[in-house]
Amino acid sequence: MYDKRSSLEEEFGDNCEGVDMRTRTLARMYALQILYKADVTNDRIDSVLNSFWQLMADLNIFRVPEDIHTQAKQYANLLVYGTLENLATINKAIIDCAEHWEIHRMPIIDRCILRLATYELFYLIDVPPAVSINEAIELAKNFSTEESAKFINAILDKVKNLAKEAAQIEDLWTVSG
Repeated sequence: MYDKRSSLEEEFGDNCEGVDMRTRTLARMYALQILYKADVTNDRIDSVLNSFWQLMADLNIFRVPEDIHTQAKQYANLLVYGTLENLATINKAIIDCAEHWEIHRMPIIDRCILRLATYELFYLIDVPPAVSINEAIELAKNFSTEESAKFINAILDKVKNLAKEAAQIEDLWTVSG
């Protein structure tokens, strides 16, 4: 059901090795904004990405050095494409862990944060689960509400356990296969 490693990670992985924590934090902020815009507008992702990166280039909002921005952009693209490539699986994991919540009834920003973190928990084996969850909580505090941060933390704790179970099953298949 859950593929632990996506083709996108293999494609972008070598280029993202050595990306430091602050750069990945920036990349998650970028990715969240891109996923949010894609969710709200229903535009094609290539169009959303192009307009977002053009806006970043025009405004240089974060005053980020070019090398950091390039690394963050690359990692953000991995997160966005990976999340969207695995959206059905990611949504199912969130629904399975969000008791009494339908995904389409969640605030859009919270849904996007959950999707982003769930992608990391299931597919990016080099990111410790605690880091993914903490980063998601910080995104919620910065882009949503304190209550959303608690909501996201509770769901992602369950998603983490689901991802761990899926990884153990995959390991068993690998060993016995």
